[in-house]
Amino acid sequence: MRSPTHSIHNGRRVDEINMTPMIDVVFLLIIFFLVSSHLARQENRHAVDLPTASSSIESDPNAAPINLTMDSSHQLWLGATEVGLDEMIARLSQTESIVDTPVRLRVDQAVAYQFVEPVLHRINRIGVRDLSIATLPSSNQPGSSR
Repeated sequence: MRSPTHSIHNGRRVDEINMTPMIDVVFLLIIFFLVSSHLARQENRHAVDLPTASSSIESDPNAAPINLTMDSSHQLWLGATEVGLDEMIARLSQTESIVDTPVRLRVDQAVAYQFVEPVLHRINRIGVRDLSIATLPSSNQPGSSR
């Protein structure tokens, strides 16, 4: 950025600052945040009908969990990528400090537990200790608007 220029206007010294570089930086920051928020939303883009639960614990909004999704056709998704069970386990195993990394499992409510149990078992065997299952709040919960 150029240093302020000096000019004389009506006998007074007037300082001028070129604002163009600052505006360029602001526009680049806006573009960066728009793109990064779009990519973050893609992690949960694969739509599933989550089951409801009468009790739950709110997850930490600052944590960046690894999202695993199982849709109604029993297909697994790691983030926004369709994977098989073995490939998912291989990728999770390669994650640095998988013991401390939060993992969120999103399972369609139409999926029977017999298809979820092998996934849970394999996730446990590789050392994941912070696993949560995503649910929606029950409509008969106290304080619910429905």
